Amino acid sequence: MSKAGPILAICVTGAGAEALIQACRCGETEIGLPVPGLSQGTRVVCYCKDCQTAARLHVEVEDILDSAGGSHIWQTTPDQLTVLKGADQLRILRLSPKGLLRWHAGCCNTPLLNTLPKANLPFVGIVLRQSTLNTAGPVLGRITCHANTGSAIPGQGAPRNDKGFKRAGAAVLKRMVLAWLSGRAKHNDLTNADGTPIAPIDVIPLETRQAAVPAHLR
Repeated sequence: MSKAGPILAICVTGAGAEALIQACRCGETEIGLPVPGLSQGTRVVCYCKDCQTAARLHVEVEDILDSAGGSHIWQTTPDQLTVLKGADQLRILRLSPKGLLRWHAGCCNTPLLNTLPKANLPFVGIVLRQSTLNTAGPVLGRITCHANTGSAIPGQGAPRNDKGFKRAGAAVLKRMVLAWLSGRAKHNDLTNADGTPIAPIDVIPLETRQAAVPAHLR
């Protein structure tokens, strides 16, 4: 279906439909999304301290963050994605006991997506690695939100002020409501029947988290 590596490729599934396939670096874990309409998600870049810290807990941080420390995310609803293989490899990191659920492939420590603390809420942020942007951009649309720019690495081209934050937030709420009303929120490959995550959760020790904070934010 797709080759191994940190890709976000357009492939044809066994059913003959086009899908975006995101694989981990070693290819053991794959997540598929039907090629979406632009209204089904929002492209954002987040420069927050937590996203920059979390990225530094993985290998190849330069492929997770852009030069200004931004994480490129496509926000959508979980019913859009399917875990194609490697469900047993999925792991979750939390920077604190109440923090965001940050999913990665345990086989090779590749970040994949983020969900809210209650994983059954219909929100998911797909992590777009720098090496995937040429493929992802034309399909997922332009970046419409730059958030938490005050935490960006100085002098590396990030906007001086946040852009599109309120609009992106409104879009998230609208998609969540529509997912609930349509019943699509019940279709979630990332949760068990009781709404708990299918992957084990590891809360990062305070000392490890503090050591991963980038120098310009210490």
